[in-house]
Amino acid sequence: MTMRFGNWLRSLAAVIPLVLAGAAANAQTLDAVLKRGKVLVGVNTASPPFGTTNAEMQPDGYDVEIARMLAKELGVQLEIVPVNNENRIPSLLTGKADVIASTLQITPERAKSVLFTAPYGMHESMVIGPPELKAAQLSDLAGKRVGVARGSAYANLIAQANIPGLQLVQFADDSANLNALVAGQVDAAGTVSYLASELNKRYPDKKFERKLTLTSNVYAMGVRRGDFDFQRWVNTFLFVNILNGAIPKAYEKWMGDAWKPLPAF
Repeated sequence: MTMRFGNWLRSLAAVIPLVLAGAAANAQTLDAVLKRGKVLVGVNTASPPFGTTNAEMQPDGYDVEIARMLAKELGVQLEIVPVNNENRIPSLLTGKADVIASTLQITPERAKSVLFTAPYGMHESMVIGPPELKAAQLSDLAGKRVGVARGSAYANLIAQANIPGLQLVQFADDSANLNALVAGQVDAAGTVSYLASELNKRYPDKKFERKLTLTSNVYAMGVRRGDFDFQRWVNTFLFVNILNGAIPKAYEKWMGDAWKPLPAF
């Protein structure tokens, strides 16, 4: 009995440091941010109205405003880390960013790489094109060039449909993708509702139309897997600032649309 008890104690002694190390790792980002006095937030600054550059050549947009609120609540300085759809998750995983606020749609596949926070917005993915383009379903785009932003959720949806003859043309970001549509380099473009609306405001003569809806997207911030303390802090920040109206106000300012209640996550 004594020998068994001694073995159990030795096993427990070996496990405790691992448990404590895990707990320390989970708290690492929040503690590091507070100690550093600065939070690094990854934002796609080429995806208006979420991220853009204002007249003073400073980052601006919905995601940037959320990042400013987050830094203020933390009591630290803000550094915007420019990312795109392709490198936003790698930027988080390699430590270039502490958190990403970059219209990151919640998907099971992405959850293998990042830990999602509660959502802070929602939009629809769609395919748009000129009035003369007839397309009610993806198969109608066979033989057409369809532009997408590389690494976007809608790019993956279109690719996974595996439509014979559909030529998927990938661009570095949303701006390049939609500029290609305006220039006639592609026949149609995958995009999201807020960008489609913004495009028609900029080019009303083009009269781009929604051809088909792919899905509704709920987006959240992302932190590193296992970083539960920081995730809980960000969730608390989002909960309080949605409840007090600050985030809905920012959403309506930048999206030009009414705030809609978000699904629980």
